[in-house]
Amino acid sequence: MGRSQEWLARIGEALAGVLRQRGAPAGEEHAGGAPAGGEHDDGGAAVPSTFEQSVAAVGQALDRWRGAADLARFLSRAGRDQVVGVGETVALGARLDAPLRWVAERVRFFVNGQAVGEAELGGVEAAALPFRAEVAGCHVVEYEVLGPAGVVLGGRDPQRATRLEVVADAPVAAIDARLLLGDPAAPQREPPPLPWVLTALRRLATRGIVCSWVDFVDEDRTAAIRAALKAHGLRDAAILAHPRSALEFDPLGVDVRAMVRTTTLRRLRAAGVPLVLLAWGDAATAGLPASEEVAGVGPEALAALTNDEGAVDELRARAARFVAARDGAASRLSFRLDQATRTIALDGNSCRVELDNHAARDAVLAALEGARRSIHLQFYIVKPGLFTEHLAVRLIERARAGVEVRLLVDALYSGEQVMGMQNPVLRGLASEPNIALAAFDPIDSYEHVDRVRLKQREHRKLVIVDGERAFVSGRNAADEYYTGFDEVPVHDATPHERIPWLDAHVEVRGPIVAEVERAFAAAWTRGRGAPPPSATVAAPVPAAGASRARLVLHDGVNDASGLVAYEAIIDAARTHLYLANDFPVTLAIADALRRARSRGVRVVLLTGSALTRRGDGTFLKGPLYRELFEYMSKRRFEPLVRAGVEVREFSPPPSRLVVCRGGRVRPYVHAKVITADGEVASIGSANLDVTASYWEREANLVIEDPAVVAALEARLQAMVDESYRIELGSDYWRREAPQREIVDRLWPEIVYS
Repeated sequence: MGRSQEWLARIGEALAGVLRQRGAPAGEEHAGGAPAGGEHDDGGAAVPSTFEQSVAAVGQALDRWRGAADLARFLSRAGRDQVVGVGETVALGARLDAPLRWVAERVRFFVNGQAVGEAELGGVEAAALPFRAEVAGCHVVEYEVLGPAGVVLGGRDPQRATRLEVVADAPVAAIDARLLLGDPAAPQREPPPLPWVLTALRRLATRGIVCSWVDFVDEDRTAAIRAALKAHGLRDAAILAHPRSALEFDPLGVDVRAMVRTTTLRRLRAAGVPLVLLAWGDAATAGLPASEEVAGVGPEALAALTNDEGAVDELRARAARFVAARDGAASRLSFRLDQATRTIALDGNSCRVELDNHAARDAVLAALEGARRSIHLQFYIVKPGLFTEHLAVRLIERARAGVEVRLLVDALYSGEQVMGMQNPVLRGLASEPNIALAAFDPIDSYEHVDRVRLKQREHRKLVIVDGERAFVSGRNAADEYYTGFDEVPVHDATPHERIPWLDAHVEVRGPIVAEVERAFAAAWTRGRGAPPPSATVAAPVPAAGASRARLVLHDGVNDASGLVAYEAIIDAARTHLYLANDFPVTLAIADALRRARSRGVRVVLLTGSALTRRGDGTFLKGPLYRELFEYMSKRRFEPLVRAGVEVREFSPPPSRLVVCRGGRVRPYVHAKVITADGEVASIGSANLDVTASYWEREANLVIEDPAVVAALEARLQAMVDESYRIELGSDYWRREAPQREIVDRLWPEIVYS
């Protein structure tokens, strides 16, 4: 038997054992005993082989016992309902739990009962079939799981069918499910739905407004909502439910419903949906988020609106403006980013992306030396070292020459004003008359330490000179970010701490610099309580080049702009994607990458090693926590490799100074870079992990300029050509499999929760 057949036989035997314990009929128990290939009874008739019997047992058991709690772990799970515009390509999805995914080979999808295609699995836990949404309406999506020889391991089930709402140009309303089921967290004076609410909902449909449903309570009420729609004669629709169990992070007691709600609605408009009305379950949340494009109403206002033909006409007008902007956009990607991030791309910028640490050091220090009026810097980490000494000297020299210098740091990670600790470099700078220092969220004592404060930090890295020139960066103030790989001698006993990291910044001039300056002013206000005078209202900056750029700011748990910007870039890719980062990929981004692979997009992830490896794959000496972090990060990459993502470990070119085993090193990749199709690139401080996506404050610059992006991709491809490709069957990968599995299970939840 082949490997998949062996696994299928084992699962058949396991299921048969479970069924025997549950008193299942004898005909469903048998799962073994005959050799592979079958044998014959005395009359010469073929007797089913072990494999064939196992297949039958698995198929029958899954169909008969689908609802049994003790077999739930064997079952697959449907994707979620989706709402998209006509012409969008979506991914029909299903997730398979172990051990079913080990033997399943394909998933066949059905739309309105018609088979539309199959998605290969190859051992991955998620199947994704690209499907172009051509016909408007609410479509029912089902699937079945197929094993070897097309054997159905899990049949179609109406109870787990999802809905695909495809919208043409009609206005769309997102209706809060609390209007239908009530709020489980609050007692209701009158059981919902109220009669006049039902009347209002029916009027929306008769006026050509498409209703979809959103639910932001702790429990998953999808089945109850669908049943209520049917019971009250309301149209079948997509239900965008976001129960607490669907969150991929622990909110640590923080109310994140507003963030989830805003992110969901931005994703809808980014997908081409003319969403123009939000109907909330209570007046307190009505209008959040509301704008000139989207109206937010509570229950009473909803009833009044549906009776007001003028108000309905205004909704139609808003939808028409949205459709015109969507269909007339010069770039679909640019339109996606507009809607997902609520930012505006500005023309006339000069952008230079720098991946070389030595060149980055020269550029930043030269910019500081040329400052005439002001220097504004924001760092997450300021660590003593040679680069920081050079930085301090330049700042002091310019301050003594009359330049206003302001430096904002994160207190916790720069060791400044944390339980009595002070950073000596920062203290020295603060003693200079013309240098102002602010530490974000200082911690006075152990009593003031809690998990939320540890997670919500200022992670941005910005340098602005004279309000005319800015660096949006992933680099902190420390040697590993600004030392060239050809500047460090490396032998087998060299410690990990001496090895530089791969990082990136973008140096920009032009109108976008004013946006960076305003971002610094807002952060300075948070950290010190008053804005810097010269940056309260940043002066306009004249054009300096041909690049179109936007600044995407993520504000902790208040929004997820960085995450949805990454999703927009990935979902718009047609041919290829490059990513450079070495952090555990969040599930939302992993799903987006799988969607890209299902469309045939080449996806390359340039990563590294959290604890530097020699050329032969062994570790240099370093902290244990970095080795553990390496195992945990790589464990998160494995499903991506199975989905066809090229995951590469960065290795700088050979150097005469590097004489360790293998003649090269595989260092850490701290860069945060995504590019797509040679057209767009994002560079900044936001990693691909949960912490960056939901907790910390981040700043990324998104560049829409084929000339700049093509040059960056050429640099990345050159690095890829010299890198080590991760192969799941290699001795190197299999040797560390137990460590990855153990660390992934035991890694403290507070770090990546």
